[in-house]
Amino acid sequence: MRKFTRRVFRSVLLMALSVVTLSATAATSVWKVSSGDNVLYVGGTIHVLRQSDYPLPVEFDRAYLRADRLFFETDLEQLHTPEVVQRMQQAVRYPDGISGLDKRVSAALYQRIEKVWAQYGLPPEAMVGLRPSGIVITLTMLNLQQIGVDAQGIDDFYHRRAIADAKPVGGLESVDQQIRLLAGMGAGDEEKFMSMSLDELQQSGGLVDGMVEAWRRGNLTDLDRLVLEDMRRDSPAEFRKLIVDRNRKWLPQIEAMLADRQVEFVLVGSGHLAGDEGLIEQLQQRGYRVEPVQ
Repeated sequence: MRKFTRRVFRSVLLMALSVVTLSATAATSVWKVSSGDNVLYVGGTIHVLRQSDYPLPVEFDRAYLRADRLFFETDLEQLHTPEVVQRMQQAVRYPDGISGLDKRVSAALYQRIEKVWAQYGLPPEAMVGLRPSGIVITLTMLNLQQIGVDAQGIDDFYHRRAIADAKPVGGLESVDQQIRLLAGMGAGDEEKFMSMSLDELQQSGGLVDGMVEAWRRGNLTDLDRLVLEDMRRDSPAEFRKLIVDRNRKWLPQIEAMLADRQVEFVLVGSGHLAGDEGLIEQLQQRGYRVEPVQ
């Protein structure tokens, strides 16, 4: 989610159901997963919100209060350190001596990128050397600011709360993995990636409202349509890298949590819960009982 673009929201904010039965009954994007007497909670998050989107649905607090420890997509404390921020800034730039984006897309598209960049009041020299991810992230964040999407996201909200309450926290993947995903956005298909991203940036007027509404209702069908459908169809390699492969790596970790007596609260981007490839459907297929928290 400043206007959201589908591609950036599912990728950035990196860096996300055909199963109608759950989406029709869920009250919000929090699910209880059971294996015998062992339980954990899975919450779908939006990484950036508007002030008007608070307070969060009460089900998030219920899961948080019952949890002994929290897990996020990555180590959020490390993610915000100056050293990691610097590495991420470097990751969205091409190394010196390597051809830039102007050599990787058509002249017409590059002119369009320059025009949009200038429309946001950005100096042209600031774009030189940026990878597609750097350009799209910059434009998206400025776009989001324009519509007031500047509040703390759900992940940061509960991470800070857990630290204050001395609850253990962890990450499902390393910061290095997230940096590699960031650097690789659009690589090898820069023309299509940039063209679609600019199209979505212009057409994203009501997407924030739709995504927040679907998230509040736990409507996995709508989340699949808004977050994943286009990427699954138009960019299957990107979809596999950003969604499917990561979900598959996270599932054994979640299953290990279900093997112990502690109660975990796993918070990941809502796009990772939706669709046949999503965590909710995959956990059901593995025989766990999955029910919405109401």
